[in-house]
Amino acid sequence: MQSNSSTQPIANSQYIDSRMQTDSSVNIFIGYSILIPMIVFVGFNFYKKYQAAVFCRQVAYLEKLWHLNIKKELEEK
Repeated sequence: MQSNSSTQPIANSQYIDSRMQTDSSVNIFIGYSILIPMIVFVGFNFYKKYQAAVFCRQVAYLEKLWHLNIKKELEEK
């Protein structure tokens, strides 16, 4: 009986090792499949906010030029 019990854990340990390796591969795949879309989503949102800030700066600059042009036209009259 002791010889059977000593050989049995070896067979089970090989099965467990191969299963753990497969599980870790699946976990890595699931982790990346969740992480990559999150990174893309966050990057896209940062880019949209950056573009909005650039647009606001451009509008402010054009409004400033427009007000200067109006003052200049009023002084000429």
